[in-house]
Amino acid sequence: MGMRSKAYTIEFNKLRPGANSYEFDLDAEFLKDFELSPIKNADIKAITNVDKSENMMEITTHLKGTVVVNCDSCLAEIPFPLDAEFGFLIKMSEVNNFDDPEMIYLSRNEISYDLSQFLYESILLGLPARKSCEDLPEPRACDTEMLKKFNDEGKTGDDDTDNEDPRWEIGRAHV
Repeated sequence: MGMRSKAYTIEFNKLRPGANSYEFDLDAEFLKDFELSPIKNADIKAITNVDKSENMMEITTHLKGTVVVNCDSCLAEIPFPLDAEFGFLIKMSEVNNFDDPEMIYLSRNEISYDLSQFLYESILLGLPARKSCEDLPEPRACDTEMLKKFNDEGKTGDDDTDNEDPRWEIGRAHV
């Protein structure tokens, strides 16, 4: 991972008690710090609300926009819509502790928190497990040439039984 930008950092000393709001643009520049990301590009508005009390901050983020990902069937790049909301809590504590997935304990000495990782993971969690050309708001057919290549891959002739592992014959003989 590269150097994180301060653009996605919440500075605690600048927060007033109660509701605070931030708006982040998540795009190709944001994604460049996440190596091997399945997301090719993004155009997302992240509206983040921080509700600050004396010892705790409740953070909720609404993500809305589009991400470019590969279709899981034909590998074509597709613009996939995203509309999701996620949140977590930060509690001021004596020591840092990141073991709880829903609450982060930060030392009272900390003056800021970088939301980059949370925003990135929220994008990933907001996407369905399977993304396909047919699942787009305006469905389209998958790339038939690529699907044909996938179906032909591994075929060596008309009869695939020539390539079968002989150990399978032992199991069939007992059935």
